[in-house]
Amino acid sequence: LTALDASLSNRRSFLSRTTAAVATSSLLQITTYPKSASAAAALSQDAALAQWKASAATIDNLVNNWDTITKGGGDAIRKELGTANFGTDTSPLFQIDKAFKVLRENDDVDLIEFTEQSEEFSNVLAQADTMAYSANFAGGSGKPTPPKVYIDKAKKEVEGLQQISKSLSSLL
Repeated sequence: LTALDASLSNRRSFLSRTTAAVATSSLLQITTYPKSASAAAALSQDAALAQWKASAATIDNLVNNWDTITKGGGDAIRKELGTANFGTDTSPLFQIDKAFKVLRENDDVDLIEFTEQSEEFSNVLAQADTMAYSANFAGGSGKPTPPKVYIDKAKKEVEGLQQISKSLSSLL
């Protein structure tokens, strides 16, 4: 019976020390990363707003010139979306989430509405990227799905992105 008590005591002691260590390290992580040290803090309100305006214009250009841009395939769409950066040009949509973090700190912005719409924007952007990426690998053996199917799906997502961008712009 004493061996069992010693075994349980050792397990309890181990679990107690492990739990305390995990809680302490979690608390240290929370307290050692102040909000002002985030990467988004380096971006000013004016720079974030300029990035957003350029992003909205890029989306409009993508929708308006879809047939021309998509001749380059899925990667051409992804480059415009800022999710695949080739060469020296970078889309203003690249790291748009950082601009969103700065823009939502503006006192004149409805925080809840802006946050919900910016999250929706990011989700639709990811969906458009996924469809464009899939277009790069469509085809192949068996019964392949033609790339055009994924490019058409990407277009629907980008059109949705355009609607959300107009709504977001009205909040700023």
